[in-house]
Amino acid sequence: MTLVLEILLLEEPEEMAFCTETLKEVCKPVEDCHHLLMNTLIISTFSCTFETFEKDVSGFISDMGKEVVSDYEFVKVNDHKSHLLMNVIDMDALCTEMTSDKAKEWDKANNCKDTVYGIELVD
Repeated sequence: MTLVLEILLLEEPEEMAFCTETLKEVCKPVEDCHHLLMNTLIISTFSCTFETFEKDVSGFISDMGKEVVSDYEFVKVNDHKSHLLMNVIDMDALCTEMTSDKAKEWDKANNCKDTVYGIELVD
């Protein structure tokens, strides 16, 4: 599935009114698809390289399975900082994994600090 986002420059009041009404119809299906939207942001700092961080954390996420995290993407801020956007299905399972001995050891070895935020869709 490909989603195309088009940004329009609306100058006339009639164009804005039409766009507002059209968006209500076009965007309505999104309300039924919250399981496809990113709902968690983790900002991490670490002493390893970004590539090592991305590889290891991707492995942790894959091991948890799609029933815990259905989708995710990394944003490299710099060599030692990442923003990780995730669609978390089972927050309890994610918390259990993030506080496991394996995760704590990895965090300590890589001087990793995480700040976790919940994300909500703004209507």
